[in-house]
Amino acid sequence: MSNEVNNFNQISNNIVQNIINKDTNETINEPSIIQLYGKKSVVYFKQLIELQNIRGDIHFTIDMILWKMGLKESLNIKKERKYLKQFLINIHKISLISFINEIDLKTLSSNDFIVAKLNIYDYKNDKNGKPQKIKYFILLDSEYNKIMNEYFGELDKYNLLNLFCNIKSRIFINSADTLVSKRKPEVSYPSYKVIMEDIFIESAKTLRLYIDELVKLNLIRFSYAGDMVMKNNNDKPIRRKANFTYVVFKSGCETELENAISLFKNHKRAEGWSFLTKEKEISADEKRSITQKINMLEKLFKNKTLTQSQKKELKVLKKKQEKWKVEYNEGIDIREIEENKLKSENPNKSLSEIYDDKGFDAKAERAYEEENDQQYKDGQMNPDDIMTDIINTINNDEIFKDIPESLKLTKQLQDELKEIDINDIWDDELESEIKVKICVICRKEYTEITNRKNWCQKCIDNQENLDRNAKKYRDNQEYNYADEF
Repeated sequence: MSNEVNNFNQISNNIVQNIINKDTNETINEPSIIQLYGKKSVVYFKQLIELQNIRGDIHFTIDMILWKMGLKESLNIKKERKYLKQFLINIHKISLISFINEIDLKTLSSNDFIVAKLNIYDYKNDKNGKPQKIKYFILLDSEYNKIMNEYFGELDKYNLLNLFCNIKSRIFINSADTLVSKRKPEVSYPSYKVIMEDIFIESAKTLRLYIDELVKLNLIRFSYAGDMVMKNNNDKPIRRKANFTYVVFKSGCETELENAISLFKNHKRAEGWSFLTKEKEISADEKRSITQKINMLEKLFKNKTLTQSQKKELKVLKKKQEKWKVEYNEGIDIREIEENKLKSENPNKSLSEIYDDKGFDAKAERAYEEENDQQYKDGQMNPDDIMTDIINTINNDEIFKDIPESLKLTKQLQDELKEIDINDIWDDELESEIKVKICVICRKEYTEITNRKNWCQKCIDNQENLDRNAKKYRDNQEYNYADEF
């Protein structure tokens, strides 16, 4: 048994993944570093991470990084130096690296020492202002070496590494203390479209070549649940393809994959889907072959050289083609069908309540927000409920938990907030018509133009003073906490 230690690096997910807007699941909020700065980004970051000392500082030169990448003797060494220098300039602009010594990257020699610090693991604020740590995955040296140092095939090594990292960064990982009964399969299931957008692989056919190569290298395994079909009342059934399910290769990974596929099928069957058997499935290659045969036989028919046996064959092929063309409804909103089905089965519950009961937290939150938006549009939302939510958020949200009671909303201010007509606050047309306005805080009339809607200048000044005091308090707390270390 080998005693060799398998070292690893922590690579942040945003290097290999686009950050997606969870509300739409489509709009890219922030492109991956690969998308922004090229396919060598993962390798560049790995070399920089390995050079970090115990304080997190990195002492390096351009040529040192290229030597670690095995490019020092490259015939294109000048281009490689130029690419790496430009990469450092780019990640410095977006604050992923900061330079400790004074340097000018534009005039920097390839042997000049740089002292820097990576900022790829820093906390960032989400849309609600809450600190959110950047997620990362573990890249083992053995995995890296299999691709970058031991693979000599025809495919691009950098794309192969990026694909493996993209898949691994999406793998669900159980915590060490998770009970066996509560354990979930450690798999991922990104679509072809998502992977291609993340890492610059241009076609599904090419992507499949890279996936198969990772299997040959014993880095991953994958499986496919099959095509899904849902009945659609009196209309044509709906057919959709499931994504591939991926697992990192290790002992027992095939069992992990089988369990994941089984759970996925059970979950989808509960939503009303069924799965086609392999005998019923018609692959894209089979469809293409049938279409080509039909075109060839129709040409013979036009030239009046079609034999009787070929006429029968043409008839059979056309029936097959007609069947797959009319059998399924491809252009339909699956989400709408699923939601309507759930509503019909649970007539006395809102969609958010149904999803909440089923444990689908993300879907429940999305449905709740959409229900509230619809209530605002329909004028059904009670203004008192809105103000109560605002007060509860300010008094109970974790962001404000360390602020002293003296800085929180007073009972009098809470009562005054509840009396506010929320429609008056949000109605821009009403504001433009009324010259004398009522301050939503002190309820006094004012006419001056201020930088906060429906607040008089005196209340704005008071609030800014409170904000300053709160900031001083938080800064002082952080300072005291730092002193403990």
